[in-house]
Amino acid sequence: MKKIAFTLLATALVSASAFAAKKSADISFSNEVSSDVIHHISPKIKNIDSHTAFAGVKENVVADYEGDIIKVGVDATLEMSDANGTWNDDDDLPFLISEWDADWYVEFNPFQMVGFGFSDELYTPGAYLPVWDDNIVAGNYSTNGFSVLIRPIDGLTFGAGFDVPAAWFGRGDYKDSNAYELAFGVNYEQEKLFSVGGSIRHIGTKDSLQLGAYVSLLMIDNLVLNLGFTHSEDGDAGLGDVAFLNTYGYWDSTNEKWVSYLNATGIYGENIASAGVTFDLGQFQLAADAAVNFDKNWDDDYYADRYKGGYDFYTGVEFSMGLVDKLSLDIKGFLLYDFGKETVYVGDKWRSLDPTVGAYPKVIFELNEKHTLSAGAIFQTCLDSDFGYTEIALPISWKYTY
Repeated sequence: MKKIAFTLLATALVSASAFAAKKSADISFSNEVSSDVIHHISPKIKNIDSHTAFAGVKENVVADYEGDIIKVGVDATLEMSDANGTWNDDDDLPFLISEWDADWYVEFNPFQMVGFGFSDELYTPGAYLPVWDDNIVAGNYSTNGFSVLIRPIDGLTFGAGFDVPAAWFGRGDYKDSNAYELAFGVNYEQEKLFSVGGSIRHIGTKDSLQLGAYVSLLMIDNLVLNLGFTHSEDGDAGLGDVAFLNTYGYWDSTNEKWVSYLNATGIYGENIASAGVTFDLGQFQLAADAAVNFDKNWDDDYYADRYKGGYDFYTGVEFSMGLVDKLSLDIKGFLLYDFGKETVYVGDKWRSLDPTVGAYPKVIFELNEKHTLSAGAIFQTCLDSDFGYTEIALPISWKYTY
């Protein structure tokens, strides 16, 4: 209820601010309806049937207002899935809400150099991985709760405040829902040259202290290079979902048994280096990113209980090009690789992880400047001979922007 209440409050603030907007204010809105259409998974476990399910429908609404004094935004996602197909074969189970995630932020700048943020996550550019299309958590130099922002000179921002439970402020980056933890960050940007920044999060908590430092280089025309380092005491740098699809378990009614997999879709480590690069040639765009855990393998029960299926290395590549007027092609691919041995406990023994690879080609059609359609196919496979799988989805979407 708290999330819903805060989301409604943020939406109301966006609307109210729009009426009072000056000509310099920036208002944006997008609504995207999408579906993976089907999720088909074929296990490599012998004598187990494959499984196909309707993937459900997802709606994502993003609204932002940016004025001279106040910035307000809301990001809400609602997803409905068929419980019959995803988790079991019980036809009596209904079509249900499988995800409801609402995040919002408010930034109030009453003074020239001092501002206040509420759920105001601000990421330094070097923390962005372009193929994964997300930021590493420690790149947030503000906080997920209440923050004070100080901007003494152009391009320089200091942020400090409390990280608070996700129940209050949408997607919290701290796993303990009852925790209120200190955070501090800084970011400096020199236009068309570079940016550098990072944060120290969960200060005062030995087991979950997290820090990161990141740089983005912009000196070469059309080329952006992001580099970073993340240290996380609990091993979770927020890279647990870099794969295109998350595997799921289901009830195999033919054999009357539960089918499950190594749910390995990301990397974990106390010390992780990251890099991302984009190259824009106008008609063609290239991107690549990577993240690597260079710690020793975790082969003790403390980490095994938390991060079964953690890889050591991720890399992704992306190629985009225009085909004809308003029609373009985008192709993504990724690899998850484990350097060591005995990294996960399966059954009655420690074992290593075999690679997971994926490909995601799609076509994008711009109906006009406000409406965009896309359709594609995702192919993902874990090469593990005993616990591997092949998974297929057919994503489609319609996006409206204002």
